[in-house]
Amino acid sequence: MPFKHKNIEYGLPHEQYPREIINQCLEELKNVISLDKEPVAITFLFTQEDYDNYPVEEIETAMPYCVMVKQATLHSKGIKSRLEHHKCDGATTALALEPSTEKIESGREYFSYKLYSSVATARRLRNSIRSLHRMPVRNYGVAIVPLSQCVQTPDVIISICNVYQAMRYVQGYEYNTGKKPAIDMGAMQGMCSEVTVSPYLSGELNVSVLCPSTRMLCKWSENDMAVGIPFELFESMTNGVVATQPNY
Repeated sequence: MPFKHKNIEYGLPHEQYPREIINQCLEELKNVISLDKEPVAITFLFTQEDYDNYPVEEIETAMPYCVMVKQATLHSKGIKSRLEHHKCDGATTALALEPSTEKIESGREYFSYKLYSSVATARRLRNSIRSLHRMPVRNYGVAIVPLSQCVQTPDVIISICNVYQAMRYVQGYEYNTGKKPAIDMGAMQGMCSEVTVSPYLSGELNVSVLCPSTRMLCKWSENDMAVGIPFELFESMTNGVVATQPNY
């Protein structure tokens, strides 16, 4: 780490959260790709101080993380939550709200879902899941807020969309980067890992067909899927979506 001193600054002051620009991006996505489900801002709150200071109400009822995202996207309900508010250990480990267990990491938990042919294949799949619990940090809580209501820079933006809209997001991403996103998709832990943790760790857009659990719990339609976008790419990606409008 650089040497730290009160009289030394290594860069310019951080810019304020560009709320007007973000709201303009939301309007453009509604107009250009007919986006009808509002994107959701996800912010990791690593300390109790950060959690207490985050300007939304704490959730009152425990529920799975993906249901919290659904409430934010469909009902404009922003909340913050801690470990005790979560009902799915897939999310609590992915979001580093608690450590994992030997049963999960060995593959025995995944094998019990009857989605994999053996404990060994289940273990290999589990090992490929991007999860913050593997980092040497613990996360105190997480804020899940409709993007139009966000007042400070989030970590990741999640958009529930249809197949066409997902294609257009990818086109918008590629317009300014010139590269294909490195898609992390396994139809397992679709909301918590694939469109939250994966873009957070990789810094790239990710697309998910979701997973059996969130489809059951949230009753997403068969046409719904999700895109996770690192916040710092959102404006550029939106500009790319606008620039690649087809004329048919």
